[in-house]
Amino acid sequence: MKKIFLAFIFAATALTANNYNKGVDAYKAGHYKKAVELWKPYAAEGNVKAQYSIATIFYEGKGVEQNYRKALYWYKLAAQQEHAKSLLRIGMMYCKGEGVLTSFKEAVPYVKMAFDAGCTKAPEVWAKYELWEYE
Repeated sequence: MKKIFLAFIFAATALTANNYNKGVDAYKAGHYKKAVELWKPYAAEGNVKAQYSIATIFYEGKGVEQNYRKALYWYKLAAQQEHAKSLLRIGMMYCKGEGVLTSFKEAVPYVKMAFDAGCTKAPEVWAKYELWEYE
């Protein structure tokens, strides 16, 4: 019985990974809208790669209408898991006023958290927008 249960768990895990990878394949083929559809269930379950990827598709408007608010929603979900690139992107969105009101003060904590999470571009953004003035 234990072997059957383990086989079921392995098969379910493989199927899940396969479905996620179909999203990767769709993205690589330029089918961005399809990739979003395939990734949404994983993103809703907390898959940070799916959250970040969906956010980036909406941010860049690849295969979908560019929508900074939707991008911000998905970036914030990934940021809750301390995803460095998402944290930095949110900070930059506040600096540029993309989907939010421009606020360097709001950008500061996100850029700091991105740095703490290991984002190598965070110091560049910090300097570019002179964020030390808004701490």
